[in-house]
Amino acid sequence: MPPVRHMRVRSVVQTAVLGMVSLAAAACGGSGSSAGQVSAPVEGYGAVTSDGAIMRFLDAAQAENYAGMWAVFGTAEGPAIERFGVQEIEPRMVVLSRLLKHEDYELKLSNLAGLGPNRARYEVRMTGTRKGSVMVPFITTHDARGRWFVEQLAADRLSGSGGLN
Repeated sequence: MPPVRHMRVRSVVQTAVLGMVSLAAAACGGSGSSAGQVSAPVEGYGAVTSDGAIMRFLDAAQAENYAGMWAVFGTAEGPAIERFGVQEIEPRMVVLSRLLKHEDYELKLSNLAGLGPNRARYEVRMTGTRKGSVMVPFITTHDARGRWFVEQLAADRLSGSGGLN
């Protein structure tokens, strides 16, 4: 599969430190309530394709569109926003948006054994980040309706001391 290329230019913004971001971490610290309910986006939660979920997530992060980010952030159980609520998810999206500022990115499917048939792993080469050029692993998954979500990303690549890994 050829790399998917998408370009969006914007200046690099503030620094923030965040390790591996996943819904597992959110589940540990969350109440699991639906406090701060929001209405579903017009195009629905999730994306039609796994790479589409990543592209929507990165484009929304670039635009600081937190609702756009959380619309495609979830697990096989569906969108995280429906389980954890705005008060839990939005602060995470704010931090991620700042870390994910870029000039360009390129997706490359990089599935590894052991993820199973319902997940896909991508290496996303991001250029023009505050750390220069970095390779950020993303894992996507789909729900029972077949909608794809960003489940995990290695944001530590954007906040640590390393560049292109």
